[in-house]
Amino acid sequence: MKKIIFVVSFLIIISIESIVNITEWSNAFKSSTKYSELLHSKSTEFNSYNDSIVLQTQFDIVLSYYSEDIDFVAQYIRSLRHVLTLKKLNPRIIVYNKNSKVNNSVLKLLLKADIIQLLPNLGREGGTYLYHIINNYDIIANHTIFSQAGVEGITNRGLADWYLDRLDKQFNSSVGYMPLINNNMITNYDCGSHRTGHFPRMVQVWSMLEQSLCPPGGQAVAFRGQFLVSGKRIRDRPLKVYKYLYELITVNSSHWLHRDIRSIFYKSTPDNPIFGHTVERIWTILFKCFKNDLYDRCKRRECACFDES
Repeated sequence: MKKIIFVVSFLIIISIESIVNITEWSNAFKSSTKYSELLHSKSTEFNSYNDSIVLQTQFDIVLSYYSEDIDFVAQYIRSLRHVLTLKKLNPRIIVYNKNSKVNNSVLKLLLKADIIQLLPNLGREGGTYLYHIINNYDIIANHTIFSQAGVEGITNRGLADWYLDRLDKQFNSSVGYMPLINNNMITNYDCGSHRTGHFPRMVQVWSMLEQSLCPPGGQAVAFRGQFLVSGKRIRDRPLKVYKYLYELITVNSSHWLHRDIRSIFYKSTPDNPIFGHTVERIWTILFKCFKNDLYDRCKRRECACFDES
């Protein structure tokens, strides 16, 4: 009898969870489709222009957008604007739309962005960030958040506690680089080697950037391509470095880089190149925050590398 009661109770719990999941999915689907007609309205006029970036600001938030849920992205932007430390800096929202089927003017209006630009869908989010750096190198903001629109660290209540803590409690004007991902997405690679996979191009990029062989002992890597970086730390690397990385991450489908192997199930393509996954793992190296104690420092709520005054 006890076994029967247990089985029935278990089935009831599973049923309730299924109903909740279906409801959440249904609500998300409604949310993601209610703007579909507007977003995909044909308008060559509004999709043929790019807003200009002509002034340097204290703080920019750069988002790479493709087809993420509008309500979700808008909530993310609102949450960032309301962070007290950022609010004082009047952050500028820059959205790079990589979906030519999405109407730029409608997207800008719905997200309440300050600037929107249309880019070809090449090179994953890394291509977007490199494009922004290259084209604004001399007027890059004092600090910039680079993030995918499908963000890590947003909840129904706003920013996750760890994300809010980084921006509100740990960020200050001397921060050079700060990963904006959960601690469990920070790890150490050993010159491109990791238990989750091997990225041999990381060794070559290290040698190019540091002008030395990659040393043993591990280099900190923060996944997801979501971070905050200072203009000073960006300009610590010459412009030609960013141009070269951008050239590699946006190569056409016949380029030999697409023949790199990640797994038998993965095919490298211009919109999702395997080198893009390498770039995702080298931001810490590019911005000189690669010491292998980064994970421990983030656990201690000291999750940043700082610029020298």
